Amino acid sequence: MRRREFVKNAVGLASLGLSGCSAARIQQQAIKPKIHNFSPENMTVKVPKPSGTMPMGKLGSTGIKVSKYGFGSHTPEELMKYPKEREHMLLEGYDLGIRLFDVYPPQYETTGKYLRPIQKDIAISMFSDKPKTGTVEEDLVRIMKMFGRDHIDMVRLHSHSPARENWGVWEDLFKLKEKGMIRAVGLPIHYPEESTVVLKTYPIDFVLLPYNFYHNILYTGKKPGDFNPAIGELRRKGIGIVVMKPFASEWFISHLIQVARQLDEGKEASLPQAAIRYILNSGLNPDATLGGMWYLNDVYENVAAYFKPKMNDQEKRLLEKVKKHAVLLEDAYVPKRYAFLKRWADGSPAIDEGTDAVS
Repeated sequence: MRRREFVKNAVGLASLGLSGCSAARIQQQAIKPKIHNFSPENMTVKVPKPSGTMPMGKLGSTGIKVSKYGFGSHTPEELMKYPKEREHMLLEGYDLGIRLFDVYPPQYETTGKYLRPIQKDIAISMFSDKPKTGTVEEDLVRIMKMFGRDHIDMVRLHSHSPARENWGVWEDLFKLKEKGMIRAVGLPIHYPEESTVVLKTYPIDFVLLPYNFYHNILYTGKKPGDFNPAIGELRRKGIGIVVMKPFASEWFISHLIQVARQLDEGKEASLPQAAIRYILNSGLNPDATLGGMWYLNDVYENVAAYFKPKMNDQEKRLLEKVKKHAVLLEDAYVPKRYAFLKRWADGSPAIDEGTDAVS
């Protein structure tokens, strides 16, 4: 069964009330997830370049100026085969007001070259880890040279427990911050309970947390403080808040778009724009949101939502419908490593049971 055929069937099954284990078994047999399709059709620019002003802000109390929307990472290997297109995407994003660029290891050399001409006007975000050879400082110096910089603005570390082999890197990062080589040290929150010990041990400057229309409360008029008191405490402590996974993970969004096209017969609503506007109208008001973009169409479409942030009733209804039907697709499309997203859904506390996590 082809993927498109299955998605149609899945929507039909949802309307019939088939869900749970039965639907999951059908999914696993029918779907072989693949999210990257760099066909000429997808690479052709179909979305008009928007015009407007990108809202800006600051990252917590760090003083770092960031655009409300940032160029996300996780560039697929296939896209690296299109260097000119990738460079054009990044520079078009800059032209539209994006001033925050998140970069992963495979991109350091190429992206560093693309962004070097504008590097004094942007914030660079990356993650650090225990290097295979050399020291953390030597590894950072190597990366800074690629960008033509003497510092990196935002550096995060995936280490949540003293039992982790790379736990000692926290000390290295804060020493590098004292030297001026790093401006802000951050924590990506993948699992709620993991964050507690880090936030109690180190003066974290910012957190990255998953927040999107699918894995969080839908548009009900509720404010984030009503179901997630930790957000308010993070803000009171001056800790910056950056949203990740705004489209319910890069593994899921392309398939949800297919579902949305079938549910929205008038083809008047854009799921990516609705997903972004959901965040913009949720009351969370993050300092920035990082979204992955693989095509120039993505850049134009996503940025347009920031130029016109108001959310209409049609978009709200579309998100409600997509979430209802996406239940049939989630386990088949989203890798097991993203199972943590489910634990953020429908009012689950983000960091333990609230303020204790950041006291």
